[in-house]
Amino acid sequence: MSKKQTCFCSCVILLFTTWSAPIGAAEPEMHHPKGWTFKMPKGDPVKGRAVFDKFSCYSCHEVRGEKFPPLDKGQAVGPELSQMGPMHPLEYFTESTINPDAVGGKKYRGPDGKSKMPTFNQDMTVQELIDLSTYLASLRPKGVPKFVTGEGKVIALVSGSHQIVVDHEEIKGFMDAMTMGYPVDPKLIQGLKPGDKIRFTIDTDKRAITKIEKLKT
Repeated sequence: MSKKQTCFCSCVILLFTTWSAPIGAAEPEMHHPKGWTFKMPKGDPVKGRAVFDKFSCYSCHEVRGEKFPPLDKGQAVGPELSQMGPMHPLEYFTESTINPDAVGGKKYRGPDGKSKMPTFNQDMTVQELIDLSTYLASLRPKGVPKFVTGEGKVIALVSGSHQIVVDHEEIKGFMDAMTMGYPVDPKLIQGLKPGDKIRFTIDTDKRAITKIEKLKT
């Protein structure tokens, strides 16, 4: 190492070992805030509906109550969407659109395990994504009775949050077959365990299970 290089290295070492922040100086904010989560800005659901139409999302997804062209039976049909709004946060729809492999159910995946949903990341603008997500989050099922009944298998009991996770069959006119958690009165899940087959009643306004009957296996 030359004399000039040695001098330079010594100066650098001296700088890092002797410098300190001024007394009372605020700590620099170099990282994301504690408890930070991604928050999607709300868009325009009317414009989002137009985006849904523009990218022919109706080819694979039915939206009950909307007058889109009929499903393309030759396409990989995805879940019906009018039921989805109350079930998920806005950001869920954003992720479902830009990274469907992250959230797609098994029935909507191909032999390689990847979602059958095509990607629009090269064609859709950020604002279109925001508006589409807002439209999907705004959807509500129309003409659904106050109470509906379904059957399924208990996957988990979450006593701390008073929830039951059920893998259930299609509830016609209300919800596709899926696995999801529902709020429930703790008294209704006493004596139940994962694997039990049940018949249950859902309050469609509150999205909560109000009655459970354990079925014989």
